[in-house]
Amino acid sequence: MLRALLQPIFLLSGLNLALVDASHHIAAKLATDHIYRPVCTKYLATNLCSRAEQSAAQTKILASKWMTWEYFKAFVVKTWDHKGCLCGKTVDEGCFDTQWPPDFEDPTTMLYTRSHMPVLAFVKVRIPIKLLRGPWATDRIQFLWFLLWITSCTVDWSETEGRKMALEGRNEAVLTKKNLEFVQLSNHNRRLGRTPDLDAVRLAVVEGGCDLSIVYDTMAFERTRCLKGDAWKNEALDNRAINNSKVFPGQMDPKTGDYDDVDEDKLVITPPKWNQKDLSGRG
Repeated sequence: MLRALLQPIFLLSGLNLALVDASHHIAAKLATDHIYRPVCTKYLATNLCSRAEQSAAQTKILASKWMTWEYFKAFVVKTWDHKGCLCGKTVDEGCFDTQWPPDFEDPTTMLYTRSHMPVLAFVKVRIPIKLLRGPWATDRIQFLWFLLWITSCTVDWSETEGRKMALEGRNEAVLTKKNLEFVQLSNHNRRLGRTPDLDAVRLAVVEGGCDLSIVYDTMAFERTRCLKGDAWKNEALDNRAINNSKVFPGQMDPKTGDYDDVDEDKLVITPPKWNQKDLSGRG
């Protein structure tokens, strides 16, 4: 079927995504921004009567290959630029705390409340699997960070693949020491990761090469949440500490996080913004 004929049919169908699922050939014919934009507007920026239908559509959209970080940012800007805020209202329409343009690099600078919520806060679906595994490029981390802060996306812990990928993704980041930010997000945000336990500490120290920043963040979080006193006893960790005291002597500079005789071992401490008071109630 010709694209010129199929696209109007899809639009007249009310953007029924069942047509896309029906055939790869149909999906290919509909793969244009002329279709993507109204689909995103309907399912991501509008509250529909059928919550189940909308959630299923949102999950499919965010998981799609064409839904990249660059496309998502462009959609957000095009959709709400004329309003001047992610809440979807102008000042005349009731917006009392205009926040624009969106801070895509650090969404935690955008603070919303229950009385001033972004429209995207009602996107409450599974975090796409594609964002739970490496390589940990900057765009992937920023996309994930934005979804966690602005929307209500979460890992579906009842679903086997999602749970498996979330846990494996964190372990991969620890073992490869490729992305401290993903480890921190997993440690501090319960919609992305489970509370790290002593096994997580052991993984970071023994198997993960004892990256100073990753170990510090994991141990500090554990000490704050649950591990006290004898709960820290672990033979593998004790042996590692004894062996390292002989191999890596030296003192750490408390200001820079550098050891005076150990290369490429710098402590990076990031304030856990996810644990700060979240007025929106979505933390």
